[in-house]
Amino acid sequence: MKSVESFVENWSKIWRGADSDVQLYMSLLHEGCSLVNPVNSGTREDLPAIMHSFLSVEPDVRVVPIRWVKTDDGVIIEWINTGTLHGVPFELRGVDCFILKDGKASEGYSYFDPRPFLQGPTAPSEQQG
Repeated sequence: MKSVESFVENWSKIWRGADSDVQLYMSLLHEGCSLVNPVNSGTREDLPAIMHSFLSVEPDVRVVPIRWVKTDDGVIIEWINTGTLHGVPFELRGVDCFILKDGKASEGYSYFDPRPFLQGPTAPSEQQG
């Protein structure tokens, strides 16, 4: 359990706007770890480009775990993302599932509604509808 707690504690320090830490994220993943999400999937080695892509549209991103649970082979983390997306205040909830081996992820799956990232900026009146 200790390694899972440590993984979640470190994971919670990654997404911090301009201080987001790609090196910390990479240190939590085995080489070749697949990272699957609805917007921009890749591997551990693609992580710098993936994070740059997210930060370019949500530069002040904050992702905070709400709760987490250890599974037989890893951890499930429910989170909330807050920030400014395309210049508009933004909040999104999602879940990340990681398969862990020796305290590091060998696979990662992220589940969230990708539409705000894929649709681009909209007028404020369209967002309030």
